Amino acid sequence: MQSSTQISKLDPSPAAKTAKDSQFNLKKLIENYINDVNKHEFEFFVSSVKQKQSSADFLTKLLKELRHLVDRLDPNKFDNSFINVLFYEIKWTEHSTNKAILDALCEFLIDLNSAYTSYVHKCLGMMIKMFTLTKDNNVDCENMFSLAHKMIQNLVKIAPTSKSHIIKLCESIYPYMIKDTAVQEAFIKNLLKLADQFKDLRLTILEICVQKLLKIDVNSTREQIAETEIPNDDQLLQESVPEENAPKAMKHPLADRLDVKMSCLFEYIRQKCLDPETKELSWESCKSIYKDLLFTFDKYILFTYGSSHVQFVMFYICSFRTLLSEGFLDYLWKKFNATSSCAITKQICSYYIGSYLARAKYIPITTCVATLQLMVTWIHNYIEKNANTSNASNFDLHRTFYALCQTVFYVVIFRNRQLFNTGNGSENSKMTELVKSWKLNEIISSKLNPLKYCLPTVRKKFARITYVNQIAYCYTIIDTNSRTSLPISGQSSLNLQMFFSNQSDSFGSKNENSKNVSFLDNPLDSFFPFDPYLLIRSKNYIEKVYVEFKDIFSEYMDESSEEDDEEEEDEVSENDYDSDDDNDSSVETDMDTEESDDFKTFRMKIKKNTKLNSNFFDSDLEDSMDK
Repeated sequence: MQSSTQISKLDPSPAAKTAKDSQFNLKKLIENYINDVNKHEFEFFVSSVKQKQSSADFLTKLLKELRHLVDRLDPNKFDNSFINVLFYEIKWTEHSTNKAILDALCEFLIDLNSAYTSYVHKCLGMMIKMFTLTKDNNVDCENMFSLAHKMIQNLVKIAPTSKSHIIKLCESIYPYMIKDTAVQEAFIKNLLKLADQFKDLRLTILEICVQKLLKIDVNSTREQIAETEIPNDDQLLQESVPEENAPKAMKHPLADRLDVKMSCLFEYIRQKCLDPETKELSWESCKSIYKDLLFTFDKYILFTYGSSHVQFVMFYICSFRTLLSEGFLDYLWKKFNATSSCAITKQICSYYIGSYLARAKYIPITTCVATLQLMVTWIHNYIEKNANTSNASNFDLHRTFYALCQTVFYVVIFRNRQLFNTGNGSENSKMTELVKSWKLNEIISSKLNPLKYCLPTVRKKFARITYVNQIAYCYTIIDTNSRTSLPISGQSSLNLQMFFSNQSDSFGSKNENSKNVSFLDNPLDSFFPFDPYLLIRSKNYIEKVYVEFKDIFSEYMDESSEEDDEEEEDEVSENDYDSDDDNDSSVETDMDTEESDDFKTFRMKIKKNTKLNSNFFDSDLEDSMDK
């Protein structure tokens, strides 16, 4: 090993000359290093490279000379320290506007990896690391991003098996959720661009994005966001008026990062579904991204406890065509009916069905009624089999039944204007007759007593609506239940939070600040996955297709029971019932105005206008989707 005394005696001028006239000396330096001759001279040269990395001429000449010496850089013989300096220690971003240096770098890396594919992994890491760049310090991010994507494509051509490295590196380099919003935005945008370049990697990349989004989502609860974002009087006085059309940052740091990243994902979905020129639906592309998102939803989102916003990716993409929304409902209903699904899975699916039918403005009333018909039929069959058994009072045994009953009640509340329209049209009267044929009164008066386990506000509002429209009579049952407080057998054996715990732990969610609802108020651990969307910027993609609740029955207060007269306008869930007076936020959507001859024809039309009994992935439905 060279002593420090000997190193100090070295004249720095040869090294300087080497840097300037590398075509004569760099080759010799590398050969001497490989042959263990004067290694200290090469080490001195490496240190000089670090010092002179800000010199554009120096780096350009160095890269061009190295390109002719790649055959000498065999990783089995040549020490990796110099390559690591080139990959990781030189700040190439300082030259982000210098085309000559960037071109020379690309040419050198392509030649190096063509000669020795063992460098591909390091080079990929160098490129993917560039995805975290922001516009700070006068960096031309677009140039660096373009360089990174170009190099990744070239590296995959050189070593096709390196695609597996791309996925691992994307996961490992992905910025942690506390990183700056600009870094988060840059990285997810580049990942989605990478998904476009490599179609076979798109599903895996979407999985990575969704997992990271979920991690932020479950660590920024609805309660925390609402508490942070709703200003008090002092804050209103201090805040300045934002510029028109300027994006508004959220005060909650995690919510702000989630907001920006959800906007990126929504915009990616929009670009995949709509033709960039005509803005018309690109059906094949839309269908393809839908299947990838549905797979990701099934694998990650459905069973993630505490997620409030990420599930809206399905809500949004289904808005592009009715067949997609029917496919999503078909998926949820079949998962609910699957013999392999446990009780909690069925319960979760029922909540998703109810919240989706209630909140999606683009779902036609025919599809909604057809889905309700399926649920009501299942409920009546269940009552017929179980109401007279000795286990009728076992709450846990019938959790699925109670969850689905509450789902039906919840949808009826939101869709009451279409179901019980007061107009004189024959179509409206036939719709009411169809609802009456569901025999909701028999459901609520069965021995299983579903009203007992509903959320209080669902129970009260459903009672009011059905009373006014003479569909069912709930108040006697509600009064009886309020005077009866019997213990529920096995009430703690199944619990959604326990079921979700394994999933949420993987995302680091503790939800310590979540509102604790007592068992008596929420015995089914009910939740509504499509509760109002709270993220400010990305909300623009959702609000046009989203139904805000508006209570239209205040005029019927005198017609309801005395208990109902004292009712407060509390919410079904944390932010479910919004008292918005805007006409655009009404539950009402367009009715199907096609005339029918009789009630039987009307019922057949309802069934005909839905594909819920078909498998979305079956070839026959694929054919219909193509049309």
